[in-house]
Amino acid sequence: MSSAVRVSCGLYKMLLLTHPGDFRLRFGSEMVTTFSDLICGEWEHNGLPGVVRVWRFALAEVFSVAVPLQLQSSIVVATSLSLLCSFALFIAIFHAMSHVCNGK
Repeated sequence: MSSAVRVSCGLYKMLLLTHPGDFRLRFGSEMVTTFSDLICGEWEHNGLPGVVRVWRFALAEVFSVAVPLQLQSSIVVATSLSLLCSFALFIAIFHAMSHVCNGK
């Protein structure tokens, strides 16, 4: 197994942390095995472009599977909304302060 394949598999395991815990417990092992098989096959047959293609689908899966699953949790939704509101407030204050400091 090449170092590119090993690194990809390690990064994919970290990417699985975006999925809810119960989902990871149920499907994580199969997902890692499937990803590893795909990466190895693509590396052998298509090299780096094939590996990039597998990664593109893996990253798309975060938005099509992990995010919707996470949004089913009220704690995740509340935390996300809190962070978004805090960020919006920070931007508003920063914007207002930049006008004050510029003498406007």
